[in-house]
Amino acid sequence: MTLKEWAAEVGYSHGYAVHVMPRSYPGFPAPKRRRRGVTDKGGGGGSALYDPAELEPFRPRRPRPVELPEELLDREVTLGGFAKLIGVDGRSVTQIKDHRPDTLPHTVDGLRWYPRARFHVRDLLLMWNSRPGPGPGSDKRRPPLPWTAS
Repeated sequence: MTLKEWAAEVGYSHGYAVHVMPRSYPGFPAPKRRRRGVTDKGGGGGSALYDPAELEPFRPRRPRPVELPEELLDREVTLGGFAKLIGVDGRSVTQIKDHRPDTLPHTVDGLRWYPRARFHVRDLLLMWNSRPGPGPGSDKRRPPLPWTAS
Protein backbone atom coordinates (compact mmCIF):
# COMPACT_ATOMS: atom_id res chain seq x y z
CA MET A 1 0.00 0.00 0.00
CA THR A 2 1.35 3.45 -0.84
CA LEU A 3 1.28 6.32 1.68
CA LYS A 4 -1.08 8.17 -0.65
CA GLU A 5 -3.60 5.31 -0.49
CA TRP A 6 -3.18 4.94 3.28
CA ALA A 7 -3.60 8.69 3.86
CA ALA A 8 -6.84 8.74 1.87
CA GLU A 9 -8.14 5.74 3.83
CA VAL A 10 -7.44 7.14 7.31
CA GLY A 11 -8.14 10.84 6.66
CA TYR A 12 -4.67 12.42 6.55
CA SER A 13 -3.64 14.62 3.65
CA HIS A 14 -1.26 13.07 1.16
CA GLY A 15 1.40 15.74 1.78
CA TYR A 16 1.28 15.25 5.55
CA ALA A 17 1.61 11.46 5.29
CA VAL A 18 4.48 11.63 2.79
CA HIS A 19 6.49 14.65 3.98
CA VAL A 20 5.84 15.01 7.71
CA MET A 21 5.05 11.63 9.23
CA PRO A 22 8.22 9.72 8.15
CA ARG A 23 10.44 12.50 9.56
CA SER A 24 8.48 13.56 12.65
CA TYR A 25 6.93 10.40 14.07
CA PRO A 26 9.40 8.21 15.99
CA GLY A 27 9.24 4.61 14.85
CA PHE A 28 7.47 5.37 11.57
CA PRO A 29 8.09 2.29 9.41
CA ALA A 30 10.44 2.26 6.45
CA PRO A 31 8.92 1.25 3.13
CA LYS A 32 8.94 -2.44 2.27
CA ARG A 33 9.78 -1.57 -1.34
CA ARG A 34 11.43 1.73 -2.26
CA ARG A 35 10.64 3.70 -5.38
CA ARG A 36 12.47 2.69 -8.54
CA GLY A 37 15.56 4.74 -9.35
CA VAL A 38 15.72 6.67 -6.07
CA THR A 39 19.14 8.06 -5.10
CA ASP A 40 20.54 10.07 -2.17
CA LYS A 41 19.51 13.22 -4.05
CA GLY A 42 15.95 12.02 -4.64
CA GLY A 43 14.42 11.28 -8.00
CA GLY A 44 13.00 8.05 -9.23
CA GLY A 45 9.51 7.14 -10.26
CA GLY A 46 6.58 5.36 -8.74
CA SER A 47 5.69 5.17 -5.05
CA ALA A 48 7.20 3.35 -2.11
CA LEU A 49 5.12 0.48 -0.77
CA TYR A 50 4.40 0.05 2.96
CA ASP A 51 3.02 -2.80 5.02
CA PRO A 52 -0.47 -1.70 6.21
CA ALA A 53 0.02 -3.61 9.50
CA GLU A 54 3.10 -1.51 10.29
CA LEU A 55 1.17 1.72 9.55
CA GLU A 56 -1.69 0.75 11.90
CA PRO A 57 -0.19 2.33 15.08
CA PHE A 58 -0.06 5.67 13.23
CA ARG A 59 -3.74 5.66 12.30
CA PRO A 60 -5.55 8.61 13.93
CA ARG A 61 -7.34 7.50 17.11
CA ARG A 62 -10.96 8.40 17.66
CA PRO A 63 -13.47 7.13 20.19
CA ARG A 64 -15.72 4.31 19.10
CA PRO A 65 -18.95 5.71 17.63
CA VAL A 66 -22.15 5.22 19.61
CA GLU A 67 -25.09 3.68 17.80
CA LEU A 68 -28.71 3.95 18.88
CA PRO A 69 -31.89 2.33 17.52
CA GLU A 70 -33.71 4.32 14.83
CA GLU A 71 -36.80 4.83 17.02
CA LEU A 72 -34.77 6.83 19.57
CA LEU A 73 -33.25 9.29 17.09
CA ASP A 74 -36.26 11.64 16.97
CA ARG A 75 -36.71 11.83 20.76
CA GLU A 76 -36.19 15.15 22.52
CA VAL A 77 -33.82 14.99 25.49
CA THR A 78 -31.72 17.24 27.71
CA LEU A 79 -27.94 16.84 27.73
CA GLY A 80 -28.21 14.76 30.93
CA GLY A 81 -30.92 12.62 29.35
CA PHE A 82 -28.71 12.00 26.34
CA ALA A 83 -25.86 10.94 28.63
CA LYS A 84 -28.14 8.36 30.29
CA LEU A 85 -29.30 7.16 26.89
CA ILE A 86 -25.76 6.42 25.69
CA GLY A 87 -24.60 5.14 29.10
CA VAL A 88 -21.98 7.73 30.10
CA ASP A 89 -21.62 10.03 33.10
CA GLY A 90 -23.73 13.17 32.67
CA ARG A 91 -20.72 15.44 33.14
CA SER A 92 -19.09 13.91 30.07
CA VAL A 93 -21.82 15.44 27.92
CA THR A 94 -22.71 18.58 29.87
CA GLN A 95 -19.10 19.80 29.98
CA ILE A 96 -19.31 20.29 26.22
CA LYS A 97 -21.54 23.33 26.72
CA ASP A 98 -18.80 24.92 28.84
CA HIS A 99 -15.72 23.92 26.83
CA ARG A 100 -16.98 23.65 23.24
CA PRO A 101 -20.38 25.39 22.99
CA ASP A 102 -19.87 25.84 19.24
CA THR A 103 -20.25 22.08 18.76
CA LEU A 104 -23.70 21.90 20.40
CA PRO A 105 -26.58 21.68 17.94
CA HIS A 106 -29.54 24.04 18.11
CA THR A 107 -32.29 23.12 20.56
CA VAL A 108 -35.62 21.73 19.36
CA ASP A 109 -37.01 25.29 19.33
CA GLY A 110 -34.12 26.56 17.18
CA LEU A 111 -32.17 28.38 19.89
CA ARG A 112 -28.66 27.88 21.26
CA TRP A 113 -28.20 26.15 24.62
CA TYR A 114 -30.09 27.34 27.71
CA PRO A 115 -30.76 25.57 31.08
CA ARG A 116 -32.91 22.44 30.66
CA ALA A 117 -32.83 22.86 26.87
CA ARG A 118 -34.06 19.91 24.84
CA PHE A 119 -32.29 18.58 21.76
CA HIS A 120 -33.04 15.94 19.16
CA VAL A 121 -31.13 12.74 19.93
CA ARG A 122 -30.07 12.54 16.26
CA ASP A 123 -28.21 15.88 16.50
CA LEU A 124 -26.55 15.08 19.83
CA LEU A 125 -25.45 11.68 18.51
CA LEU A 126 -23.81 13.33 15.50
CA MET A 127 -22.02 15.79 17.81
CA TRP A 128 -20.92 13.02 20.21
CA ASN A 129 -19.57 10.77 17.46
CA SER A 130 -17.57 13.62 15.88
CA ARG A 131 -15.52 14.43 19.00
CA PRO A 132 -11.77 13.86 18.89
CA GLY A 133 -10.08 10.98 20.66
CA PRO A 134 -8.43 11.20 24.09
CA GLY A 135 -4.76 11.59 24.85
CA PRO A 136 -1.63 12.27 22.85
CA GLY A 137 -1.66 10.96 19.32
CA SER A 138 -5.39 11.31 18.92
CA ASP A 139 -6.90 12.93 15.89
CA LYS A 140 -7.82 16.41 17.14
CA ARG A 141 -9.44 17.42 13.88
CA ARG A 142 -13.21 17.64 14.03
CA PRO A 143 -15.32 17.00 10.98
CA PRO A 144 -17.57 19.97 10.15
CA LEU A 145 -20.99 19.78 11.78
CA PRO A 146 -24.09 20.98 9.89
CA TRP A 147 -24.91 23.71 12.45
CA THR A 148 -21.41 25.23 12.72
CA ALA A 149 -20.55 28.25 10.63
CA SER A 150 -17.92 27.50 8.00
